[in-house]
Amino acid sequence: MKIEVWTDIMCPYCHIGKIHYEKALRRFDHANEVTLEWKAYQLNPDLPDKGKGIPVKQYLTEMAGYSEENVDNMIAGIKRLADEAGIPFALPNAIAANTRDAHRLIKLAAEKKLDSVVLGKLSKAYFEEAKDYSDWKLLVSIGKEAGLEEGEIRRMLDSNDYLYEIKQDMQEAANLGFDTVPTFLMDRRQAIIGSEPVDLFVKVLNKAYSDWKNRTEKDASPGPEVTRGKSCDADGMCEI
Repeated sequence: MKIEVWTDIMCPYCHIGKIHYEKALRRFDHANEVTLEWKAYQLNPDLPDKGKGIPVKQYLTEMAGYSEENVDNMIAGIKRLADEAGIPFALPNAIAANTRDAHRLIKLAAEKKLDSVVLGKLSKAYFEEAKDYSDWKLLVSIGKEAGLEEGEIRRMLDSNDYLYEIKQDMQEAANLGFDTVPTFLMDRRQAIIGSEPVDLFVKVLNKAYSDWKNRTEKDASPGPEVTRGKSCDADGMCEI
């Protein structure tokens, strides 16, 4: 059963959602039959890159146009979820930056089946450590920690590799009608949009698997059944 996940590093619910999904997968009896593909989504492709990111609170108030009260409420809500999940929290000091090169590193890592590892380290750097994930030094360090060679990482960064694939991922999300992240799409029949509790992930995984095993080739897809949780939209604003 194929699971596709659209995610962006600067989305805090994506970090929490990934952790919840992985916990659910450990409770899912058929995890060995799951094929996972991470898809790129950029909440704001116009943010600065190469280590020139800006404080996330400044980005949300000055660039995205949200009030300080709304931003503070959003951060407080995300902190509650992080505390419940036992995840360290540094979002008030986080850096908003262009995620393009981070997504390209994930694409490179996918060729060696290291994409989940790299994505986890990038998300941790943003959400838990308030590091600028667009900084090439950080990208090289994370790639090497995950098992990639420094030379191949630097060659990729100096090229245009995977830019087309990122655009294709985002276009595919648009074609499917998704414009928020994270979006977990299971067998193109079940979708979880946002960060849901582990128990719900397990429930949807089991339903998607049962449908997948019992469906015949002739069954037409009715479109995914969607479960919605907390997510971030294309403006970079996350639900409270």
